[in-house]
Amino acid sequence: MTRLYLNSFSVKLLLHRMDCIQSLWRVLNGNTAIREEESILAELRRNRDRILSGVSFFKPPSSASKTKLENNKTIKGNKLDFVKKASILLNLDEVQCLEIFQMYLAVEYKDTPASFNNALQNVLSQQNLLIRLLHFYFAERLSSLNCLSHVLSHYKNEDHPLFSGLKQEIEEMNKSDIRQSILDQVKQILVPDYFHITAEDENMLSGHSIKTIFSSQLKNEVVVILRTLLIYNHHFPHSADSYLNQCRLLFGQLLSSSDVMAAGLSVILTFDGLGMEHIFEHFEKDRESLESHYLGSDNAAYEKVNDLFSSLPCNSTNAPLFISWAVLRYALATTNKEQAHSRYLGQQGLKGGGVGSLLAFLQSPALQSCSVTLQLSRITVYKVLATTLTIFHEDTLGDATSLAQVISEVLKEDVLSLEFWDACAEKGVGVVLSSAASTFPHSYKPLTSICYSLAKNTASCERLVQFASSLSLFTAEVQKSVFNSTVVETDEDWLYTNPAPLALTPGGEFIAKPNTQCNLRETRPTTVIVQWLYDYSLFSYLDNELAFLSKWSGTTTDQHFCWRLTRSTEILKIVYKLTKHYPDVFEVLTKTIDLITAIIPKLRTDTHTHVEFTAVALKLISVIPHKTGWNALYKINFLPRSDNTLAAWEGLYTEILNYYERPNTLFPVTIALLKLLKRACEDAEFVKNDQYLTEGVLILLYVLRDVFCGIQKWRFENALVKLKMCKSILVVIAKVMKIYNEAQEERQECKAPLMTLIEEHMLPALHTGPAHHTLLNIVSWCSALDNLNVEEYVQRKVCSVVSHTLTVLSLVIKLSPANSGLEQALVVSTGENSNITSQIASYTYQNKSVKVSLHATRLLTDISTTNAVSLYSALGGSTVPLALAFVNRLTSRSQDVYIKSSILDFISAAVETQPSVTELFMSIEKEGVLGENSCLHPVLDYITRSTTLPLVLVCSVYRLLYKIWHYRHTAAIAALKNTEKFWEKLCKHCFEEIDLDKTISSYQLLIRAYTFHILANDIFYNPSEDTSNMVTQLQERDCFLYWTKVLKRICSSVEDISLNQNFLSEDLLFMLPLSEAYLSFVRAWRSFLVVTLVVRDNKDDKLKDQITFHIAGALYNQTAKLDKRVTLKASAEFASLLTILLKRHNRSSDQPVLIRVCVQVLETATKSPHDLNQIVIIPVLASLLNVLQGLDPQSKKQVLKDSGSTNELVMLLCSQITSVNPNQLVALSCATLSQVIETTGSEQTWFSTIKTIIPGLVRLAEENILSATHELCNLSEEQSTKKHSRAEHNSKVKRNTMKVSEALLSLMLCLTNYKEGAAALQWSNIQRLLCFAQFYSEKLDNSVQLQRLWFLVIQIAINMLQTLEMKFAEDAILFASIRHDRFMSVIGSIRTDFSHVNEAELFSRLLYSLASYLDTWHLKAAHCLSDVGTILGTTVPIITHYLMTTESTTKDDEISKVLAMLSNLTAMLRIMTPGILDLLKEKLSVQCSKAPLLALSFTTPPLGSEGPPSYGILTGCMRGCLILLQKVDPCRTNTPTKPDSETKSVGTSQKSQIMFALENILYVLISQAQQIIMDNNISPSEIYHLRRELGMELKSILEGVNRHHRRGGSSPRLDRTLSSSSSAGTVLEHPQLGFFKLGYNFVNNLLQT
Repeated sequence: MTRLYLNSFSVKLLLHRMDCIQSLWRVLNGNTAIREEESILAELRRNRDRILSGVSFFKPPSSASKTKLENNKTIKGNKLDFVKKASILLNLDEVQCLEIFQMYLAVEYKDTPASFNNALQNVLSQQNLLIRLLHFYFAERLSSLNCLSHVLSHYKNEDHPLFSGLKQEIEEMNKSDIRQSILDQVKQILVPDYFHITAEDENMLSGHSIKTIFSSQLKNEVVVILRTLLIYNHHFPHSADSYLNQCRLLFGQLLSSSDVMAAGLSVILTFDGLGMEHIFEHFEKDRESLESHYLGSDNAAYEKVNDLFSSLPCNSTNAPLFISWAVLRYALATTNKEQAHSRYLGQQGLKGGGVGSLLAFLQSPALQSCSVTLQLSRITVYKVLATTLTIFHEDTLGDATSLAQVISEVLKEDVLSLEFWDACAEKGVGVVLSSAASTFPHSYKPLTSICYSLAKNTASCERLVQFASSLSLFTAEVQKSVFNSTVVETDEDWLYTNPAPLALTPGGEFIAKPNTQCNLRETRPTTVIVQWLYDYSLFSYLDNELAFLSKWSGTTTDQHFCWRLTRSTEILKIVYKLTKHYPDVFEVLTKTIDLITAIIPKLRTDTHTHVEFTAVALKLISVIPHKTGWNALYKINFLPRSDNTLAAWEGLYTEILNYYERPNTLFPVTIALLKLLKRACEDAEFVKNDQYLTEGVLILLYVLRDVFCGIQKWRFENALVKLKMCKSILVVIAKVMKIYNEAQEERQECKAPLMTLIEEHMLPALHTGPAHHTLLNIVSWCSALDNLNVEEYVQRKVCSVVSHTLTVLSLVIKLSPANSGLEQALVVSTGENSNITSQIASYTYQNKSVKVSLHATRLLTDISTTNAVSLYSALGGSTVPLALAFVNRLTSRSQDVYIKSSILDFISAAVETQPSVTELFMSIEKEGVLGENSCLHPVLDYITRSTTLPLVLVCSVYRLLYKIWHYRHTAAIAALKNTEKFWEKLCKHCFEEIDLDKTISSYQLLIRAYTFHILANDIFYNPSEDTSNMVTQLQERDCFLYWTKVLKRICSSVEDISLNQNFLSEDLLFMLPLSEAYLSFVRAWRSFLVVTLVVRDNKDDKLKDQITFHIAGALYNQTAKLDKRVTLKASAEFASLLTILLKRHNRSSDQPVLIRVCVQVLETATKSPHDLNQIVIIPVLASLLNVLQGLDPQSKKQVLKDSGSTNELVMLLCSQITSVNPNQLVALSCATLSQVIETTGSEQTWFSTIKTIIPGLVRLAEENILSATHELCNLSEEQSTKKHSRAEHNSKVKRNTMKVSEALLSLMLCLTNYKEGAAALQWSNIQRLLCFAQFYSEKLDNSVQLQRLWFLVIQIAINMLQTLEMKFAEDAILFASIRHDRFMSVIGSIRTDFSHVNEAELFSRLLYSLASYLDTWHLKAAHCLSDVGTILGTTVPIITHYLMTTESTTKDDEISKVLAMLSNLTAMLRIMTPGILDLLKEKLSVQCSKAPLLALSFTTPPLGSEGPPSYGILTGCMRGCLILLQKVDPCRTNTPTKPDSETKSVGTSQKSQIMFALENILYVLISQAQQIIMDNNISPSEIYHLRRELGMELKSILEGVNRHHRRGGSSPRLDRTLSSSSSAGTVLEHPQLGFFKLGYNFVNNLLQT
């Protein structure tokens, strides 16, 4: 990898010698709102003498300096020779030349030292290097002059960021004579052959016009010096001597200069020193005060100045000076002779052309580009004209039209337009307006030109409307014959009057009534000029003219038609300006637009007058309401509409473009159309209207195709027009792209047609079409500026256009799809030229415009973010110089802050996607050590000084550090962490509080967000003692709570910063809206809290409690104001954080408050118009569920009671369940509601709310279960056909449906525990769900999810029966009868395996519950009841076999289920058999009516046989239970071991189940045996057989129970012989075996009988 290094001509060397004034000037002149103020002011102070000296600072060559240069050991060989040549060429002191050369290499040279050494070996390369050095030297000279001009211009501007420092600098400079210093510089450069151009110089640069280059530089320097002098004179008035010295200098060479600017500024400077304002104020009021005029009080100086004026030649340049001096002399004159001489001077001025010669200067583009100079020039000329017109009549100033043009140019200044209206109309410049109005409309140009200039601002426009609405004189040209026949002479002041009505305009509505007075102004051969006393308004006159034109039936090329069209055009220009600044005037233009649209189709598209009218009309339409204006254009087919096919459309504009504008190289209509588009895109109402916006984009597409793509090929009369058109198109493109980007981010479906139009037409055109090539061509314009002799104002225009082009390219890159091809187009070389990316990189050095450099760097950043481009390869050999220049700029203290920020952002983007460029900038020599030229050196310096630097720069620094940590640049991280007190410097902003009562800057939040991101990242990946200490400090200083509270406070009042502060456009390049910055801070704080509190398990539970509560409060505040996409995302972050905190820490000290806040958040979120299910409601519900599940039942009940929000919570959950919501939300709502119901029961008032949703709950469950089974069937088919991708997607859908189905059934199961809930479910026809929903089939038999649903259904049936008892018996029996086939198949499957043991156990529980309702069962489902015996006869042997063959590896849960099933079945038999007591009391009336349950069989049937239960089955089952009892509860041994607590618990439970089953079986056997014995229908032989077989079996089993209980005997013997040692007195005496004792006695009685 190439190693960065600073060459020997480093900026570091220059800091101790000559400073680069260009850098200082660019910072002062740039549109930078935020600067390193102290650094800038320090640079100003250090260079004060040099700035004051200006060009005088640079000295000519000398022998002493030459000797000093030759003795300098740091430069020798070719470099020394080159400096000597440069010194001769520049006519510059050798030492200064060396310093200029070093400065050029360090600041502007764009290549490596090796390439520089090679250039010195080649003559042509040397010439190019000399030319560049020459331009750099000239720029350095001009920069010192510009710095002084800038300081003088702004030191009184309190809004300037450096106001106090500039004011102090002027005070220090004024200790020297600034005016004299400026005059000395003028004298110096006006010396003939100032640069001493020789033949050697011309040979040195063969092929270049040396004289032209140097003369152009001299001209520029003179202009800048004169501008500076004008600004200084404006702030510091003349003395008589200083004015005399100035006049001597100006009158020498400058007034006769061929340069318009130099001569014009000389005239303005002369005007400014005359003190005309003093004359204007005191001429009529107090003539004695005129004597205080500084020239009037110094007769000697006055006479010398008079001699200078008198000696001037009479020409157009000096004519205004003669007039101004004549005015001053006349005002100061004390004798008639002096006044006569003043008139003579005035006549000389009139001979020279009067003040008309000032017009060329005031309209010159060079002056128009200098705002301060232009303003001062206009003010100065205005004072002179106002004073002149106060003293002399307007006719004495020459041609009235020229005077009006000069006045109109002056009145374009806002300040003067207001001053004009405040002055008297009969005095000063106001006289000209009155005179112009009196000759209108015959002579219309004076009035229209002045009115056009006065239509400048709202206040002036309002006054102008009043004036234009009340015109009282109408001047027109009338035929002599008509005049003589209709007008008679009178003796009054007005000479003539008409006795009959007279039309003042041919074919118009302006008619003079009888006896209207008039005045004959001029007589011509066939016509007369008549002035009528007639009241009208300018607007009514315009409508009259337009009506005449619209009705014109002749040819439109007629001279009279064209003349009236031209006059209408001039008035339309005024109306346009008025409407633009004073929209209320549109009320009087109701007819105007209709008349315009009627005229335009009649006009020719190839005639200047006609096209100009169309252009002005288009401008007017651009400032009226869109609906009116655009509809008017569509009506005449001027623009394409959305229903037109763009490719085939050719309308009126197309004809104008093809037949007039392009052939004549004039483009007024195109410029007006672009202004229409630009203004529309800036109008908020237009942007919000999707139809208007779509039509505007369609027009833009047409412009891109037919205009933008042809700009490179077309000829232009004025290059500025081309630049203006390009800029307008680029501004509109950028605006549309930003609207498209916002629509994409906000997902505005209403803008779908617009987005489609942009995606299908506009973006492709900008990616690879002709418009794309035009963009890339425009980018190359700046590269030619250094080699061309272009005016400064033109350079600024070019730079502005290129800047906008770079902005558009940035937007195109950001919005382009990955395969658009734009990225490749930016790196592909074209012929011998380098690729466009290298071109853009070269603009980062651009010294003529900070904006170009800034936007070029931003564009490089955007290019680097695309993975398709390797920036290192694209830049090639210029990569290393670029990195070197960027690092030098970061090091410079006077560099523009935005440039520094953009460089840091570029490096940040490179860290993400450009590893080679990243390594180049980081320059890590070895682990933990920074290279000399690493960009991290200035970064560390910025961190140290971050509290004093502008926030925009600090934010970019922290963003770079965040990217380094985020993308784990381990070498850079190690190097940074090795620096002294790194973490303290980095995190110091986290300890600083933000004033929440003031507007919060987005930078403040972003800086802290990046800091917390870095901390969290380092703690998570590489925890260390330093970061642990930093976290401890943050915790000890309550920063955790403070920043959480800050979020909580500001989250409900976040607004875009652009809405409440006025920032420059450059600032918005770096500044995220406050809402976006706030979101970044929320995410950073979330990460930091998760890492420090959860991952690292902070033990401070109190802190966790407080943070949890504040996060919940912040979430509530955030959901209370959800008006933007960003705030929605912030709500999601808060909800996610709350879920994590409560999941890990749900034992808060104040749970009721937390629950109440969560409920409030849910209420607010459900009322929001936005869909907050996924981002807020689901996480908060999960949080709430975590809280409830983490509490024991008693605490849970108390917490819900204390929260006081249970009713609201239940209502909220009910609404979520029954509404159309995502499955996850329904499932969470059901689970949470189940928790509430289980805790509080059904006695609450809100239980009635739950009952209202139960029908919907049942219906929803049915729908979801049906959907789940259908999806499961489809899934099994897809998996069988190997459609894996689709099956995976459907599997996710199925899981969601299963989950919500399970939650719904669980909630219903919870409700069945309460009578009201169970009754409501029964009333809601739940038996349909229980009986007919499909939960099993051949396809679904292995579905675990469906098994869970089926188990819940069985449990619901059981609970319903237990809760409602007899009320649900019939439904339960119906459920059992419909589902009995399934039960039978499940029981049958147990023969081979126990995979369905859970279902069988539930079924046994249901049978046990139904056994209490035998009569109803027998009545309603006899067939089902008849199968119960079969079930019992089949199941008990299977269970017996299972119990006898269980091994140690058998799962305890499986054994427990089998025992539970056995307990349920035997308990059912117990219920079904007659009671023992009843039998013993011989209550046989009812009992004997029932058939015996057991068959008289005493052998154990083979496994798998079917039939009713028998005595042998039950006794066999008892043997199996006794064997399992020994395994579960083994006998004591001699070496007792302490059993595991869990094993002991399981064994105790299973022992209890076994004993319960034994008791039930014994009871059934005793009952059934007694029933047989007491049944007279049974034969004695059968009874005897029963007594013998049953007695022997039971006696053996019961003795086994007895031996097991004593724990001392052997395993129970299961033979059929009785132990001889057994006796009734010693067997089963333990109280727990009382029932078995009863059975034992029954057996003995049975055997003895």
